[in-house]
Amino acid sequence: MIEAGQAALSAVAQDADHKKVAVIHADIAQAQLRIGDVAEGIAYARRALDAAQRGESTWGLQHLTTVAKALSTQQAQAARDLLGDIAATRRTLGSSPA
Repeated sequence: MIEAGQAALSAVAQDADHKKVAVIHADIAQAQLRIGDVAEGIAYARRALDAAQRGESTWGLQHLTTVAKALSTQQAQAARDLLGDIAATRRTLGSSPA
């Protein structure tokens, strides 16, 4: 899953489609969290959030829902900060049709 995500990210990065980049990063984050690599999961989730914000993509944020659920069990400050940022972005982009 992680390798496939990296390959997809390389292909999409060429056209800078923020919505697709957000989804791919979220998928990689989810995979990293599943295998127990919390630091990498958080890093990819942060990248997913950044791409969703740049593209004003509620679609990208929707893909972060599963990641956010997994992060909610983490005690790391970085995970809590990211959860707060995801929630704030949802409020900001909530009315966006993207």
